[in-house]
Parts: sequence; C-alpha cells; structure tokens
Amino acid sequence: MDIKTRGIVLQAVKYSESSLIVRIFTERLGLVSYIVKGVRSSRSSSKAALLRPLTLLEMDVTHRENKGLQNIKEYKRAYNYSSLPFDTVKSNIAIFMLEVISKSLKEHDTHEDMFQFVYDCFCHLDEIETMNNDFHLQFLIHYAAYLGFAPHGEYSEETPYFDMQEGSFISQSNISSLILDRRTSELISLLESNSIIQSLPIRLNRQIRRDLLHHLLRYYSLHLEGFTGLRSPEVLEMIFD
Repeated sequence: MDIKTRGIVLQAVKYSESSLIVRIFTERLGLVSYIVKGVRSSRSSSKAALLRPLTLLEMDVTHRENKGLQNIKEYKRAYNYSSLPFDTVKSNIAIFMLEVISKSLKEHDTHEDMFQFVYDCFCHLDEIETMNNDFHLQFLIHYAAYLGFAPHGEYSEETPYFDMQEGSFISQSNISSLILDRRTSELISLLESNSIIQSLPIRLNRQIRRDLLHHLLRYYSLHLEGFTGLRSPEVLEMIFD
C-alpha cells in the first residue's frame, strides 16, 4: 500500500556499507522503522542529510502489514529550520524532546493528533525569538495528555497536592515521595493551563526548574513502562546553570 505522510526523524543507524535504518514518527502510520538503501554513497550525501534526527519530512512510502522494515519511495524536507540547529539551548531542548518521544512510542501505534502537536512544537521552538527556558517542562506536561496520563482534577485550596501515582490533585499530603508539595503542585497546574505555543515562560529559577524536571520525568516513569535511561536531561541542567 502506497501512502503519503509527514514524518519526524527520530534515529538513523548505519546498515551495511551504504544503507541506513531510520526510525520515523509518521503522521499516518505512527512509529515506523525504514530501510533506506544506497543513501550513504557519495552521490547520495544530500539525501542522507535529510535523514538526520529532528528533520521534518514529507514522504511517499510503501507500507506492508507485519513487515519489520518498511520502504521509503521518496522523501523531502517539509520544514526548513532557521534557528534551531544553530542555537545551543533550542537544539538541546529539541534533542531532549526527541528522546522523550522515542522512549514513549511503540511501533505502528497511530497518533495523528499527537503527531500534529509534536510537529507544531518543533516548528514553534525554531520560530520563537525570545527563548522560553521552561519550554521542555511545558512540553512534558502537554505531551503526557496525548499519552493518556494528563494531570487531572484541579489545583485549589481544597486540593493543593499533586499525587504522581494517581495523576491527580488531592486534599491531603501523606508521607510519600510521590506526592508533591504545594508550590511544586501549583507549578504543575500552571504548566498544564498554559498553551505551549502561545504562553510566556513562568520564569523559574534554576533549582526549581531542575527539581521540576526530575519530578516530571519520574511521573513519566510511573506511567510508562521502560521509560528510563534518558541522557539529555543532564545536558539541559548544564545549559540552564
């Protein structure tokens, strides 16, 4: 079956002398692994460059059910980054987002709304002129909704604590590392209520931003099997210090 779809390159691995195996989050087919033959030859270097992680593609693919590695017939760049590859903060936030996406998706699960959200996030990150250092935190909160574990309930005087295990705001703080304090719970609520595309940063200090990142990653690990071993958060912490 021939399909036209957009895609976001997550990973490219060398295969044989001239080929690549590329994991791509596609709009219509979800996460798919493709084999691209002959792309690493000197005559195809420009095509290989389009398969680097973070590239946004328009693709013509041949898809066969129950086949491990699929084939790409044609592909071209769907969006040209203007600042993201050249801005240290933006590029490292993008790499972090890519790692989170790679760790959270399963092969062939279709998520068109999720794809559009992620695609728009990368474009917006590239386009913003004044960097929002809370962007990665807002991404985690809003992306969780597409994965099925958005924080629910409402932060208030009656429910001022966020229970990470249950994913909800509760009235009492039991002695548990999975229940966040009032201030952190309030920040979770603020991040959730603000649109990642339109909102201004909350302007957290470095320590609070670092702690909140650790809490959100733990929240993910509680709700996603195998969500461990991320390397990019350490880089983000150094950048924001």
